[in-house]
Amino acid sequence: MKLAPLAAALLALASASGCDRVLLPERRVVYAAWEEGLTLGFEDPSLDPGQRLQKRQQVRVKRAEPAAGGLAVTKTFTSMSGQWETQVLQKDGGVLLQTEHGGGILLLPEGFPDRVERWESRGSFNWVVGRATVSLPGVRTEDPGGPVGVWVESAGLDGAGTRTRTLYLPNIGEAQTMTWAQGRWVTTNLLVSRGFTDVPGKAAGSTPGSKP
Repeated sequence: MKLAPLAAALLALASASGCDRVLLPERRVVYAAWEEGLTLGFEDPSLDPGQRLQKRQQVRVKRAEPAAGGLAVTKTFTSMSGQWETQVLQKDGGVLLQTEHGGGILLLPEGFPDRVERWESRGSFNWVVGRATVSLPGVRTEDPGGPVGVWVESAGLDGAGTRTRTLYLPNIGEAQTMTWAQGRWVTTNLLVSRGFTDVPGKAAGSTPGSKP
């Protein structure tokens, strides 16, 4: 598999230092995907099997490069209904979704989750509920005992709207989202696969593939 430029640089750094796992230099742990080629699959367990498969979504990190004191990450979203791209700026633990007209939408604040535990965004009030060790059936992670994630709850500023709880994992981001409905929490989005994939035809002789 041909490594992307950023991944190749990180691999060279790992070989030189003898490390098994490398994060970007002087970069704090971020609760979002950033490794080029990382491919995540999501399903809605609340749907029946047929709809669940039809609405399945795949998210792949297409590109990650330094920008504005942080990391600009481009992701490709693929589902049965089509494909589209988004770009986020990751900086100091924060994640900002870039918009066409400049500015952005705050997904996670800088300093998350240790220095900033409460924030407002998109008409919602968000706060850190707590941490939890996670085991996702069928999903292999780098942490043998299961990664430690952070639960964040969101509710409308006016008390109306949907109330949700989202679990964020290091270097992955959203892994599970639950919605409060009829007096109980219902999982409406769940990480069901994690791997690394090449882009078909990206380079001569490259072969699409994946690794756990």
